[in-house]
Formats: sequence, structure tokens, C-alpha cells
Amino acid sequence: MIISGPFIILEKRPYKEAGLLLRGVSPDYGRVSFILFGGQSLSKSAPQADIFREVEVEFEDDGTGKELFTARKMETLLDFSALAENPRNYRMAGKIGAFLLNNMPPGDVQLHSYEALRSVLSNLAGLDNGHPDWSLIQCSVVLKSAFLYENGMLPEAVSPEQNEFLENLVASGVDNSPLPECPDNYWDKLNNWLNELIAFHQLKK
Repeated sequence: MIISGPFIILEKRPYKEAGLLLRGVSPDYGRVSFILFGGQSLSKSAPQADIFREVEVEFEDDGTGKELFTARKMETLLDFSALAENPRNYRMAGKIGAFLLNNMPPGDVQLHSYEALRSVLSNLAGLDNGHPDWSLIQCSVVLKSAFLYENGMLPEAVSPEQNEFLENLVASGVDNSPLPECPDNYWDKLNNWLNELIAFHQLKK
């Protein structure tokens, strides 16, 4: 069956003589990889085969549950490459990408994590999001919260107010909307708590 869907490229490597191996995430397939034959010959005017791009990719799924597919066609949806103009933003994008590639399950629906990644990259790239850009620590918190929530690793908060805050935080990541208000120092505390959860669940950073 021929499938077409969005895919965010997080890693690019040469494959055989002229191809590319592209690793990244999909809302419907979780962590997924594509071989793009002839990809090395694409010119710089074809940015769809580069990291930090959201593309629409067409491929064939035979239903066997594999993680590696052959891309038949690929078109750019969004280009987040402007984040590379800021070294700190680029490093953050790299850390976030590595976290997802190391921990996201293949073959599973990961809509919240995908949309949160899309929102974070959009903020790091300085695109017009309709609200002030999130800070680096906020980007980190948004991505981790969405991933842990989606994969059943985010525990219930100790109070209804904190639980509502976490739910609104995840929703902000999915919708790329303004973050819930809190004191500035709370983001560091929240990030430390999320890191403790990541360590508890033995995830890779």
C-alpha cells in the first residue's frame, strides 16, 4: 500500500554509492528511517533531503512492521534550518533530535511528541508562531513533557493545579500556543524533575 505522510528529518547519512539514509520521526510511525536513492546527487536547491526539515514523504508499507522504508517521493513542508544561525539553538535541536531517535518507539503513533517537536523547532528557528519565542529551557521542557505524557511516563501531579499546569503545557507543545504562566525559576525546577523521570525510566538523554 502506498502511504504519504509528514516526516521530520533529524539525521542524514550517505547510503551506498549515491543514496541517503534519513532518520527521524513521523506522527503515525514514531521513529522511522527512509532510504532516498540518488539523494546524494540532489543539489542545494532541494532542501527536502537535509536535517531539520519537515517533508511529505511517499513510500510503500507492506504491513510487516519494519522501521526502514524506501522513499518514492519527498516534498518540503516546513524548513527549520534558520535555527542553525544560532549555535545554542542548533545544539538544543541536536540534543532534542538525539533524545527522540534514542527513545521513541518505532511503529507507534506518536502524535503529541511529533507536534511538540514541530513546535519546538519552529520556535528555535524563529518562525512566526504568533507568540514570543520559547527559551531553550522551555523548549526542552515542552518536548520532554509531551514525550513522557504520550508514552505513559508522566505521573499524576500532587495537586489539581499542578496537574492542570502539566496538561496545559503538553497542549501548548502540541498546538504551538503560549505556554502556561509560571515564575521564571519554575522552568529549571520542572526541567530537573523531568530529567529525574527520564533517568528513572532508564531513557537515553
